Amino acid sequence: MIQINTELLAPFNNLPGGQFVGFLTLFTILILSSYLLATIITKLLSFLSRRTKTTLDDEILKKLKTPLFIFFLLTAIEISILAFYEDVQFYGVALTNLYLISLFILVAFTINRLIDALLVWYGKEIAIARKQKKEEAFPFVRNVVKVLIYIAFLVIILERLGIEVAPLIAGLGIVGLAVALALQDTLSNFFAGIHILADRPVREGDYVRLENNMEGTIERIGWRSTKLKRLDNNEVIIPNAKLAQSTIINFSVPNEKTGMLYEIGVDYNEDIDKVEKIIYNALKKVQNEHPDFVKDSEPWVRFDKFGDYALIFKYGYMVNNFLAQFSVLKTVNKELFYEFKKNKINIPFPVRTIYNEKKKK
Repeated sequence: MIQINTELLAPFNNLPGGQFVGFLTLFTILILSSYLLATIITKLLSFLSRRTKTTLDDEILKKLKTPLFIFFLLTAIEISILAFYEDVQFYGVALTNLYLISLFILVAFTINRLIDALLVWYGKEIAIARKQKKEEAFPFVRNVVKVLIYIAFLVIILERLGIEVAPLIAGLGIVGLAVALALQDTLSNFFAGIHILADRPVREGDYVRLENNMEGTIERIGWRSTKLKRLDNNEVIIPNAKLAQSTIINFSVPNEKTGMLYEIGVDYNEDIDKVEKIIYNALKKVQNEHPDFVKDSEPWVRFDKFGDYALIFKYGYMVNNFLAQFSVLKTVNKELFYEFKKNKINIPFPVRTIYNEKKKK
């Protein structure tokens, strides 16, 4: 580890007050020097990061500043104590071991901060560019990664302290197996939540319809369950395992724009070409006026089939999102009603003709 040149310590040993004053003087000099060095390094890296197009290096630099200063602080403490109290121990643990353990903890802390920087950068530059919800999985992913990293470094620290880790891991494995058997449903929902966040079949804010015809907006994807808010403003709690196994219609992907399809019937006496034109003009009028009717799309209408009592026309258009369909449909229906009434287009009631044939005697 760190080796101290005793010749360099001579000026500090000759200070009035003995070792303690020498220790404080050396520690103060090292702290000030470390602060100056850390400041120069961060300023230089900051200058270089501003010359790049990506913001990833900026985020990494923000996260590295604190660990860098902590590293210099720990090193200053280590050098100062070794210089004057070489054989000092804390509760039977050598100073060098304490220094190494502190560095292991600092490395674990730094790795977690770097992962945070990567996720923040992903949210700002990648997720937004792809029009994805950027924050949905981050708290969940961060917590899982932090636990795994700290467990790994805890094992390293225990080994450094001379504690046998293998029996401890074996014991934890047996306990873990028993817990896993007792918590099968909970673990199933937990790993299903990981699958949902990784595979992203749904995201927070998406409007979805499940195979049981339940539909609503995904409010939150938790470690055990997903909350879905229905149109009646009630909340449905769905276990992640059931959601992962369900067939889902996601109306928010690949984008929120949604195509709507409807049909309407008119009397058999009406002119087909005239009706098509009236419906199309009504749709174009609503497109120009309604904010949720997609402006760069082309509505369409066609004569579809001969119904039991009416000529059936189908028509369609694009709305900005699934929930906007209701407002747009109301406006379209009102416009069609007024146009049909103005042009005297008849919408027939259901009619059934019954022939009664008398049997000859």
